[in-house]
This record gives sequence, C-alpha cells and structure tokens, in this order.
Amino acid sequence: MLGSKKIRITLAQLFSFSLIGLIALLGLLFYMLLRTSQDSVMQASDNLRAAASREFAEKVTSYLNQLLDVEDSFQAKIHHEVFNPKDTTALETFLFASILPNNNLSEISLTYGEKIGYDADDNILLAPNGRGEMSLFRTSSQDSAPINTLYIHQKNGQWVSQMRKRSAQNDLFATPFTQEQTQSLVDPTTSLTFITPADKQFTGETLWSDLHWSQIDKDLPESQRRVEVSVQRTVTDSKGNFLGVLRVGLFEKQIDMISQFKLIPNDPHDPHLVFITDSSGELITRLNVKDTLRIVEDNLRYSSANAPQQVQLSLKNPALYLVTEADPLQSGQFDYQGKTYLITYRNIEGSQGWILGIVVPQSYYVGPLEAIRNRLLIITAFIICCLSIGGFFVQRSLKKEQKKIIDQTLMMHNFDFKPSPPYSIFHDVYTILSSLELAKTAMRAMSKYVPIELVKQLYRSQKEPTLGGDIQEISILFTDIRNFTSLAETLPVNELAFALGDYLKVMTQVIQNNRQGIIDKYIGDGIMALWNAPVSLTNHAQIACQAVLDCTLALQALFSSPKWHKLPRFETRFGLHKDRVMVGHFGAPDRLNFTALGNGVNIASRLESLNKQYGTTILVSESIYKAAQEAFLFRLLDFVVVKGKTEGMWVYELIGKKGEKSEMTTLISTYERALQAYRNRHFAEAMDLLKDQLHDGPSHTLHARSAHFLQNPPPESWNGVYILTEK
Repeated sequence: MLGSKKIRITLAQLFSFSLIGLIALLGLLFYMLLRTSQDSVMQASDNLRAAASREFAEKVTSYLNQLLDVEDSFQAKIHHEVFNPKDTTALETFLFASILPNNNLSEISLTYGEKIGYDADDNILLAPNGRGEMSLFRTSSQDSAPINTLYIHQKNGQWVSQMRKRSAQNDLFATPFTQEQTQSLVDPTTSLTFITPADKQFTGETLWSDLHWSQIDKDLPESQRRVEVSVQRTVTDSKGNFLGVLRVGLFEKQIDMISQFKLIPNDPHDPHLVFITDSSGELITRLNVKDTLRIVEDNLRYSSANAPQQVQLSLKNPALYLVTEADPLQSGQFDYQGKTYLITYRNIEGSQGWILGIVVPQSYYVGPLEAIRNRLLIITAFIICCLSIGGFFVQRSLKKEQKKIIDQTLMMHNFDFKPSPPYSIFHDVYTILSSLELAKTAMRAMSKYVPIELVKQLYRSQKEPTLGGDIQEISILFTDIRNFTSLAETLPVNELAFALGDYLKVMTQVIQNNRQGIIDKYIGDGIMALWNAPVSLTNHAQIACQAVLDCTLALQALFSSPKWHKLPRFETRFGLHKDRVMVGHFGAPDRLNFTALGNGVNIASRLESLNKQYGTTILVSESIYKAAQEAFLFRLLDFVVVKGKTEGMWVYELIGKKGEKSEMTTLISTYERALQAYRNRHFAEAMDLLKDQLHDGPSHTLHARSAHFLQNPPPESWNGVYILTEK
C-alpha cells in the first residue's frame, strides 16, 4: 500500500551505491594486478580450456547435427508433397540429392512398410506386402568416392536385392540396377534400426546411435567395414500417415580429427591433448594410426593401449565420472613423472553421452615469469568483463523498473484497467505504480457509467466532449421485461435486485462485449442500445439482429442455470429500428450524456411496446428488414400507425437466421397470405387461412381482427392500416 512504512531505496540511491561498488571493484582490480598469484593464472587457464572445450564440443555437435538437417529436409519435402516417396525413382532421386553435396554423409536409407497397427508391446505391425528398403551409400570415406544404391524389396513373395553401382562421376541413372544374391536376404523391417524408432513409444523422436559398423557393410569382413554414427526417425506423409524410418549415417573421420585441434592457434609446441571418450573411459577418437577397434557393450571403441600415457591416466581420473548433462563441465588433475597435469572434461550436447577431454601440463601456465604476466592480462580482462556484466545487470534492473511504469501506462493507453498490485523495491517507482493503480480504479468505476468505446474515441482524437451532435445512421434497440411490475411485487427487494443485475449483465455482455453495440442507458428493467455510434460498423443492422438473437439464447441459458433456481423467467420484448437521428453529447455543459435523439428513437421504443399487441418477442422496422433480409428470416407482420404518428409503417417479426427454424416456413407463408387477404378486405378468407394456427400470437390477433371487420366492415377509405391508440 502507498502508506506502507517499508523502506525503499530511490533510483538516485541505487546509482550512488552502484558507483561506490564500481569504485570498490576497480580498487579490487588494481589490488589483484599487484598481488597476482598462481591461483589467478590457473583460473585463467581453466577458463581458456573451458572455452576451448565448448568450441570443440560445438564443432562435434555441429558435425552430428548434419544428420538432423537431412532428416528435417526429407520430412519437410514429403509434407509439402515435393515428391512421392512411394515412387522409387523419385525416392532414389531425392536420397541421391541429399547425400551428394555432403561428403561427410556415409549413407541415407528409407526402410518402409504399410502400418496396420501396434501389437500388445506397442511394436509396429506392418502389412505383409509393400515392405522394403532403399539405401544410398558412399563406397568409402574419400570425398570422390562413388555413391551406390542398394534396393531391397519384395517380388513375387521373395526378397530381392538390386544394386546400382555408379562411377566416380556419380551420374544418377547412368548405370542400371543389377541383381544381387538373394539367399541370405532378410526383411529389413526386422532390423532394430527400424523396429526401435517405429515403436509407438519413440514414433516421431530422433534416436541417435553410437559408433557402430555401417549396416550397409554387414556382409563384409571387419577390416573392410566402415565406422559411422547414425540417426533414425520415423517419417510421415502430409496427412500424418506412417511411411517408414529414415536412417542417415556420418563417417567417423571428422570425430577422429578432434585430436588434431589446437588450443593455442599457430603454436606448433602446443602441449594440449584433445580426445573424446565415453563416461566409462573408453576412447571414441583414434589418437594413433595403430589404434584398433573393439566392441564394448554393443558399441565400437578404440583401444587406448597406444594412446599417450597422459591420456590413459586422464581416462581413469575421478572427475570424468562426475560429468553429466546437468553438470557438463568438470576439471581435475594428476601427477605423472614429477609433473602435474590439468584436465578439463565437457559433455558433448546431442551425443550419446560423449565427453570431450583436454589434458595439459600445469607448467605450461605457471612456468616463465613472462608467461605469468601474459596470463595476468587475461585475469584483468576477466575482471573488466565482470564489471561490465555487473553494470549490465544494474542497467537491466533499472530498465525492468521503468518497464513496469511503461507497461502500466500502456495498459491505460489501451484502456486495459485490470488491477495490477504495485510492487517495486524502489520507493519512487512504487509511488508511481500506486498512483497509476488508483487512476485505473477510477477508470474502472467510470466505465460502469459511460460507454467505454466513447471514451476511447474521445481519447484517441484528443477531443473533449462538447454539447451537440451529428445526424448519422444508427441501429437502435429498446428492450423491456413483460409484466415486470407484477414480478416486482412478488419478489423480495434484494432478490429482485440481484436477479435484475444478473439479467442486465447477460444482456450487456452480448450487446456491448460480443456484438459491438453500446448501452446508451438502462431504463428501469429496460435497455436502450446503439450500433454504429460512436464506433462505425458496416452491416450494423445485421449485427444488431444477431445481438438480439444472441440475447434470447443467453437469457435461456441464464434461466436454466442453477443460479436462477426457482425465480420466474423474465420474458423480454425487443424493438429494433434503423434510422438517421441526432447522435452526440446532450445535457448541461458540466454534465453530458452521449445518446441519440429523434423520431427514429421513438419508433424503436414503439416497436418494443407493439409486441404486446401481437404476442411477439422481436419486432423490427422495414429499414432493418431491408438491410438484414439476406442473412435473417423475417415475417411481415402488419402495416401500422403507432400512437403519436400519422404515417403508417411496415412491421416485421425477426424469426432467426436464414436456414434455421425451417418449421416456421409454412406458418409464415400462411400468415402473410392471410395478411394480404385481410388488407384486400377478404376477411373470411383470412380467417379460414389462420384457423389452424391460432396458437401463434400474430395469427390469433389477425384472426380476431378479421372476425371483427367481418361483422363491422371498415369504411371505404380503409387501406389496411392498423392504428394504435395506446403505446
């Protein structure tokens, strides 16, 4: 609250404290420059290795992400129906175009089949026919290696393997398919690289493999088989139907090159050793051409027997086992041959738990005095960076507080007056926010008395309201509750007040919030509403008609709700008219009311009252009928002269939207034929037409009037007009 005694600092005080803190940090900087030590240099070395490990890890991640790019491109082109994957020629063309420009890709394969469901273990079930696999692969890791196509499919109930062997020029269809040996062929959809991604649990997910022999080379001896990393993911067509599993493989050559990365560029004597291992200390990179591959827990790993001794000891350091995705960076050290070695480990994001390691002798950092001085510059830069970051956070804090003020003022500018409890650690900002909240409270109160759209229009035009108005076309609605006075006498005052409040709330919600009208005023239990003022609306007559129909539905829901309970239903009458009237600000100079004045307003009011004569609910004028007849169903009711007028007007009943209430079509047609007979003085004919629908209010009224004129014929001058003698 504004009067709270809680101590709050000002923005000026914050700047003062920030300046003092900055001076203190600068003093600390100079002190560290004078009192630098081995710990400072070691910290700098840790930072250097951490930054390098991040860079190297990102290179590995970027290399691995090439697989995701290929899969995303394949799926996107299927969804956009760039090609039909069931067309083997088109499929081979697209797979070829995907692998050709990227020499790092070892293979790209689509294993396909028609899904018919899942078994009890959520494994995919395929139709017996229509399965197969198309794979395009490089014959070696050389950049100029040819790309061959292996196509395994069913033919006459047998599995057939066809190979298209290309030359170094890699012409797509230059060579035809040749038949391969088929005795040892197995269904490719039984492979784990298909079954696992197609499992219901993993559908749509990207599944990475670790280092493994290429599946394409499964029939070759190990000495000739290629090592790769692959990724599998299910693919679907544009309608979401399962097509198969796409597998993309990468050569391991770029991963091996990590050991050749230099931490200190252009330094031939850089002693840092870089390698990749798993969490168990098994090497993933080859550090020596003599390194041999072996299988460790179904994954390929390189033997560390020929690796430098420093690397072998690093693979046994406890810090390695502390690396996790949540805590990806760890450091450690060990002694070897009288020297201390420093190690940095970093988890490689997006891999199968791979860890990047960097090992370096400590003497490289804390040796010559000149080296220490150079590292001191790194420490200085680091501290300056801390100061910059601190300044950034201070500035961000100030901007955050300023943003609170701006957000609140913009809310008021946009006429959003929702309460927002003020909060700030700064006294100045808290005071401003509290004042804005008080202003919003006042605006919320004012909006209950004044049409908010009118206030918005005046605000945006930067005009003050003045006496007077303009002639403009609007739609005008009057409503009233039938026998409200009698209802008021039967209900307790408080119960009546709450019921009327709920009733008017529902009506206001539909008219003002849902259908763009404004409530001009509440007249006891009645409402006067306007459309096309102050905000211009196209088809405002149709909008008003829809609003009236929506009101009837909303009231039905209210009366059927537990909230209404045993209260009597309010039967509402509506009168709707479109006319050119005076719209503007009227009243005393210091107490204005935005409203509409003129004959059209009176007509709308008379139409509402006219419902009593016919037992109807919604009556509209001819102007409304002409403007809305394409969208809504009306009944021509009568030609009347309302009390206080000399000219007659056609009156219509709004039935509903076109296409709805088809059961009313016959009743309306019969009534309008009877009305025509009545106006032609054929009263007996009119009565005969209406005799079967006297349950209908207008029909009953017209039947009674025809019976009267049949016994008491009107004068010769009578033209069918009905003159009302009461409101």
